[in-house]
Amino acid sequence: MSRIIGFGNGDFWKLHTKETQRFDNAFLKSLNDVKTNAVELHCRDVESLDFLLQNDIDSLNSFEFISVHALDLAYDDSNDSHGVLQKIEQICIKYNTKNVVFHTDKVQNWDVIAQYKKIPISIENMDDRKPFGRTLEDVNSILEKYAFGLTLDLQHCFVNDATMKLAQDFQKKFKNRIVEYHISGFEEEVLHYPLYKTKQDIIIDSLMYKDIPIIIESVFDAFGEEKDELQYIQKRLK
Repeated sequence: MSRIIGFGNGDFWKLHTKETQRFDNAFLKSLNDVKTNAVELHCRDVESLDFLLQNDIDSLNSFEFISVHALDLAYDDSNDSHGVLQKIEQICIKYNTKNVVFHTDKVQNWDVIAQYKKIPISIENMDDRKPFGRTLEDVNSILEKYAFGLTLDLQHCFVNDATMKLAQDFQKKFKNRIVEYHISGFEEEVLHYPLYKTKQDIIIDSLMYKDIPIIIESVFDAFGEEKDELQYIQKRLK
């Protein structure tokens, strides 16, 4: 069985002058042409959601696995929150989205998100800058109440514990809840950076389960680097 692996389109935020360029047909096709079978659509604003709903992104049909990184908001029982969640739900239906990732640190009311049954919800563990969502206890406090999945960010584990024991603990405890991995290297200024540059192989080596989709979150300085990053990671995956 071949691995499901691909990029987040947010990896290319430095290289596009307009946010919506990362969502158009030609660009997403170029990611599929690199021989990936997964993509994560990083939606940082409502404009991104509207672009996906108002346009037919046919190139997405080439991917086996599509996920969406939801807007980083303090979701609550407000019209604004419901408006965003309704758009995300419509995107999930339109593009057969397999996972929608929510950060754990800002959400005010998980009950509101859980109402949207057609959104395949997962929560993401946080890095060392965030006050909540870094530990097993934090993540479990949500997963024990809701039937959500877990998107495990291995770089976030690394910045919290460079030995990667935390990553092992997350994977052992939540083996049946992990629906997606995020992987990248760490660099102080950019945070998520290509592993082929940082050579932090301990991050790659910590990945335990081969059947879970992998989204590469490395931020690129130039087009073409994604090929080097994909090759570097694939050679080191066990």
